[in-house]
Amino acid sequence: MTADPDHDRASIEFQQALRRAFWRRLRRALGRRCGDLLPAGEVLALLAGQPQTHLGILVVPLDRVIGSSGRYRDFDLAFDPRRRSSAERWSRIAALRRRGRLLPPVRLFKVGDAYFVEDGNHRVSVARAAGEPTIRASVLEIDPSNLTPEPACTRLGYRLPGRGCGDRDADRP
Repeated sequence: MTADPDHDRASIEFQQALRRAFWRRLRRALGRRCGDLLPAGEVLALLAGQPQTHLGILVVPLDRVIGSSGRYRDFDLAFDPRRRSSAERWSRIAALRRRGRLLPPVRLFKVGDAYFVEDGNHRVSVARAAGEPTIRASVLEIDPSNLTPEPACTRLGYRLPGRGCGDRDADRP
């Protein structure tokens, strides 16, 4: 424990989020359901050359954030951390949030109704753990018109060549 009670509380919250992710992964493994974030690289590669529009700073529903461009293995679909290596950064961001500090907007890609984190995975994780329904984000929308719409694909809403929906379950975390 440190002399900073906000940081100490944030560290406890990180451990709780890490445990939630572990138990969620175990339950999903037993039930053969997917709780992984989608890798944005796969989706963005399919959308190369598609028109892009910067939408500015928006308030985005956190439950629509389903993937990440770089850290999709570090967090689960609920954005709980999967690795202890995230502890210090996660706790520092959570402590700043607890102190009421306004954090910079995260950067997201928007594809259809889904969002992928370009920058700000830890801020998304902390906001989700705190029960926030939304987050401020700088959003770049990418036209998904070259993907096949597939309403049964619960996370992305489009069929990915060679991967199908990109998800194996209809459940959200």
